[in-house]
Amino acid sequence: MNVNRRRTTPFTVAALSAVLTLAVAGCGSSTGTDETGAATSADSAAVFGAPNAASGDPVTIGFISDGKGDKLDNTDEIKGARAAAAYANDYLGGLAGRRIEVKVCEVRQNPAAATDCANQMVTAGVSAVMEGALAEVDQTISVLAPAGIPLLVHSSATEAVQKTPGVFSLYNGLAYYGVPASDARDQGVHKAALIGIAVPGVEGPARTTGTLLYKNAGIVLDITAIAPGTADMTPQITAAGSDKPQLYHIFGNDSFCTSAMKAIKTVDPTAAVTMIDTCISPTSGKSIPGGYEGAHVVTTADLDTSTHDAKLFRAVLGKYGDHAAVRANSAFGYSPMLATVTALNAGKITDFSPAGVLSAIKAAPATEYPMAMGAKFQCDGKQMGLSPNMCGSSGLIATANKDGVLSDYKLIPSDPKLYSNSG
Repeated sequence: MNVNRRRTTPFTVAALSAVLTLAVAGCGSSTGTDETGAATSADSAAVFGAPNAASGDPVTIGFISDGKGDKLDNTDEIKGARAAAAYANDYLGGLAGRRIEVKVCEVRQNPAAATDCANQMVTAGVSAVMEGALAEVDQTISVLAPAGIPLLVHSSATEAVQKTPGVFSLYNGLAYYGVPASDARDQGVHKAALIGIAVPGVEGPARTTGTLLYKNAGIVLDITAIAPGTADMTPQITAAGSDKPQLYHIFGNDSFCTSAMKAIKTVDPTAAVTMIDTCISPTSGKSIPGGYEGAHVVTTADLDTSTHDAKLFRAVLGKYGDHAAVRANSAFGYSPMLATVTALNAGKITDFSPAGVLSAIKAAPATEYPMAMGAKFQCDGKQMGLSPNMCGSSGLIATANKDGVLSDYKLIPSDPKLYSNSG
């Protein structure tokens, strides 16, 4: 069946992307450009505006990250968070006039270390903790929540994130399912196949949340879970294709998705394909027949260099980012830090204790989420029926060229019926 990919109309109401356990997102994202942040002084002055330096007593914000481990390097999200805080201190008056100090702790994919990092934050007396794409988010929640320290993550949707008071996913943590479901509905799809990596953090939520959201979009979703490291997925894709899906949605890291794409190109070469942004690798496209050409990619940051957001992102990384690359991984730290500062300043925060930050973020007005095409977030518990901790329910999707470079970014608007138990 020829599926028509029609353009959606941009709207607002809060942002996007993430997962379940983010075990996959912990592999890091390589989408968009990987160049080191750089901007001329003239460019920076134009996007930064007039300096407005903070001078008051510092406010300490924790940032917990997987950082650099044996199997991944997420240090750019740390650099992104620090860069956003430094920019806010110099140009946004910090946090209500007080300088922001960022206390970083690296987990390195070790659950015990995640617990230790959270305990360090409690001991340090931080006002709040932020996280980007941390796989071990639940371990930090088990410490921070009893201590009354608010946790603000870029994007996650574990059960603990969705249900624990004082925890917020600023970006739509269910977007890795909701956005492709909405996009598939816009294409006229009625039957889709999700090809997911067989790990608990993906397979379980795919069969529950994924199935629900696709059903709410009017689409029958068949799920095929394939073990990590499977080089030839032709038998599994052949079996999935026997039900004649109109679209395949791939959910995994870059090596998993490369194998899945190769098999789909063999079994069903004209099929429509969507995938999450962790699928994209700058080098893997060459090994896929036709590369990533035409695939729709769910992503968390609009890196289109023509936008003011992207220009500011580039300038901030260039000035403060310690050679961080201009890519989605850097935005995992930059976006939640800048978003939180902006929202709390808009709400005119005066109490910088954990309780004060929690109260202020819940009362803050709807605020644009950085790098999200104008989508807004608001942590008032009213943005998504499935979880009061999701501060937004919109999302982003883009189109890849053969090398995996994304363009034609679109905002998938908030849809209350999609993110509900009643559909």
